[in-house]
Amino acid sequence: MKINLGAGNKKYDGFINLDKYKIFKPDILHDLEIFPYPIKDNEVNEIKLYHVLEHLGQHPETFNNIIKEIYRICSNEAIVDIRVPHPRHNHFLADPTHVRPITTEGLQLYDKELNNHWKNIGLPNSQLANIHNINFKIIYTNVKLEKKYYELLINKKINEKDIEDYIEKYNNIIIETQYHLKVIK
Repeated sequence: MKINLGAGNKKYDGFINLDKYKIFKPDILHDLEIFPYPIKDNEVNEIKLYHVLEHLGQHPETFNNIIKEIYRICSNEAIVDIRVPHPRHNHFLADPTHVRPITTEGLQLYDKELNNHWKNIGLPNSQLANIHNINFKIIYTNVKLEKKYYELLINKKINEKDIEDYIEKYNNIIIETQYHLKVIK
């Protein structure tokens, strides 16, 4: 099964579209902050979460429950495709319904291999994968640059190191980040 969580008005062929608002006429009407989801264990092999996760789980316990539910419904090696606005872009900052930045470092907290590595070398990082007995591995990350910076990069007027420096110093460099997480069971 393929499912588009928080589908809104973006429906994808071959995906079951789930949303909490009737106005979007989803295949499944359900709020992602209500547990459990109306999906069986290990039933899903692909999830789309496009500009949804940053709206969910304002309280850490709720967010962790969302991640646990996604893990529960996914089969081994399922792919979770996440797209979110960059937390230092106006698209994230200006929307009052955005309750949580989604970052590489935050998603890595749900990776058991990294949790164990950090524990072994004495880093105090949260052991969320081990605490909640879940395991996601980031297998792909991509960023969408603002048009101005993309064109400068393509035209070789700046390089990737320059982009990294700009990201450290300024807002509105990256519009969106995409992550593919692989479920490991």
